[in-house]
Amino acid sequence: MALGRVTVRRSVATDIAKMYGPELTRRAAMHSVSAVRAKANEAATHSSVADRIEVSVRKVGWHHQIVMSVMGRDGTQVAPHLEFGYFNRWLEHKYGPRDPRARIPGKHIMFDSLSRVRL
Repeated sequence: MALGRVTVRRSVATDIAKMYGPELTRRAAMHSVSAVRAKANEAATHSSVADRIEVSVRKVGWHHQIVMSVMGRDGTQVAPHLEFGYFNRWLEHKYGPRDPRARIPGKHIMFDSLSRVRL
């Protein structure tokens, strides 16, 4: 995760990737992307961010990264909030700072979808 992007590396061991080339990890990443997109669509069905979720694949050296990017209403990246949860400011004002009732749970889209993929 960097600068609001949830980044999960789904890679084959470096030695294997070097032997067969980055095409092998690209196929694995593309297979995983479909699982991430399906889980994201399922999780955000009734959400205000449903139409602002992007899932992409980037080549980084010998492996590929799957990146989920979600834009908030104000144009900021909210992917970590969607993935891991956050404290809602309005509820914090109502209940007090860091009150557990003000915590909005995460959807764990990347974690759930990538843990279910079998390659």
